[in-house]
Order: sequence, then C-alpha cells, then structure tokens
Amino acid sequence: MQVIDFDAIEKNTQYFKQKLGGSKLCAVLKNDAYGHGLVHVARRIAELVDCFAVSYVDEAEQIQFLNKNTLVLLPQNRRNTERAIKSNFILTVDSFETLKIVDEEARRLKITPRVHIKFDSGMSRLGFQENQIQQLVESLQRAQFQVEGTFSHFYGDSVADCDRQLEYFNNCANELEGALNRRLIKHIANTGATLLSPKYHLDMARVGLGLFGYGNENLQSAKSVYADVISVKYVEAGCVAGYGAIYACKQATQIAVLNVGYATGLPRTLRGGKIKIGERFFPIVAICMAMSLIDVGNADVKVGDVATLLGNGVNIANDEVIIYELLCNLK
Repeated sequence: MQVIDFDAIEKNTQYFKQKLGGSKLCAVLKNDAYGHGLVHVARRIAELVDCFAVSYVDEAEQIQFLNKNTLVLLPQNRRNTERAIKSNFILTVDSFETLKIVDEEARRLKITPRVHIKFDSGMSRLGFQENQIQQLVESLQRAQFQVEGTFSHFYGDSVADCDRQLEYFNNCANELEGALNRRLIKHIANTGATLLSPKYHLDMARVGLGLFGYGNENLQSAKSVYADVISVKYVEAGCVAGYGAIYACKQATQIAVLNVGYATGLPRTLRGGKIKIGERFFPIVAICMAMSLIDVGNADVKVGDVATLLGNGVNIANDEVIIYELLCNLK
C-alpha cells in the first residue's frame, strides 16, 4: 500500500522555487511523476512552477487542462508529432532525424511549433554534438519552427563532472544563440546540480526527484509504502528462508512474512536492506513474487503489524536499485 503526501510535494516545490531565485523552475513529472501520480501532482504545484516536463505526448495530454507550458523530453515520431504540434507542446529536437520530422509536420499543418534543441554534453544518449552546430544552424534557418530554448543533461553529481559538461554546453548554446541571433532559454541542471551550486541554474532548472523529497535534509519524502505482516513463525538455526538456500538462519529466530514482493516493485536485489516494523529496523532475507521474508529475531512482531518499506526514514535503495526505481515501481 502506498500513501502520497501532497503537502510535502508542495513544500519541496516551494523550497526549490526559493533556491532558484531568478531562474525558472521546470517540474519534471515524467513517468507518472516518478510514481506519485501525474495529474494529482501537476494540479497541486501548477501555480508554483514555471513549466512542466514529461517524457511522452500522452503524459502532456493528461495535464493539458492546466494550461501550463509543457516540454516533451523524448524525441517524437510522426504519429505523436502531429498531436504535440496541435496541442502547442514544446518539443525536443535532438537529431537531424527529429528535426526533419518536426519540420515536415509543421509545414503540413501550417503551424509553427516551439522547440528546445538538445546537446549531448557527455551522456552519450540524446543530443547534437558541438561539431554539428554549423549544419544544425543551416537546417534551423530553413525550418518552420521557433527555437525557444536549448538544454543538456548532467550524467554525474561531482563538481568536476558538472563543470566539464557545463563548459561544453555553454559553448554550444552560445554558438547557437550567436548564429540564430536570438536569446534562448538555457537549462542543464537536474535536482542534484540545482542543490550543488547556483552556477548550474542558468535560465531554468529541471527538478524531478527533489520535488518528491530526495536530495538533501531540507526535503520531505512524499511517498510512503507499507506492507502487512501476514505470518510470523519460529525457526531453528540452520533453517533456509526463501528460494535457493541463499539465506540460512545462523541462530533460532522468527521470520515475518510480508505481503509484498517483486511483482509489486520490490526487486530481489534489495535482499539485505532494512525495513521498519514498529520503531525497529529488520533485514529483508528473501524476496519472492508476492511475499518477502524478514528476520525479526526475538522482537514482538505479530500478524497484522505494518511494515514500512519506503518513506518515514526508510530508504532501501542501493547501488543496484536506485531511489528512482523504487519510487516508480514500489507499490
């Protein structure tokens, strides 16, 4: 069972709004607002943010009723481009292929859409390279759309990595602005970079994870996930708990069974993480499809008790399963 604290999301949004000062705040609500409910979150913070960013046109359409500028982060195919242009969503142009699709659809529809040009500053995912700018400018000068902004994405959270990417992006953005003779909205900061230093804020920052309570101690986690204890049994030392004999009890203990597993977003690689029952933390020793086994020792745990898997001071993310995955999938 999950519980979403929308008051916390609103407070976190206000925190970032204040942190950014004169820079715009773009609320990244991709993939169902990181598992927090796209429409509910967007409605709650619409008046606090300058724009939204989502992954897909489908997501942009769900919150279109709020009449907020919405950037679609992923490149579009021909089927989605027509819908996006007609709805006046801001489109990402990341390659000459995408540029061609958007231009042709814009001409066919006789509409001038808004686009943001994406540069690849080191993540090797989406975006133009610096050595493509001359060809890009030539294509943009012939295209039927309005270049409103340009952006990139940090791949790390160290100052050295961010500084290196920022310099590359600024070079690209400045060259593009000069060639187009137009001031563009520039943005590269994610949550981590927004908190790291104001030098990364530029004209706008795209904040996603931070809205939901992760990034520093001033933020409040908004999503809490709970499970019920459905069984408690005493086992002897040496007894196996769960599949594959991966875990064998070193001493006599109690095993509590929860009604949550990998089918509801708790990956098996989180075995060993600690969840909370009452006021005490206990290790997960096995994760099955619909159940998880917890070694509760000699604690007074009983059927019907509630375990906290995420939120309220519990975060079982690790190097293999990051907090993004838990927020999006754990229910």
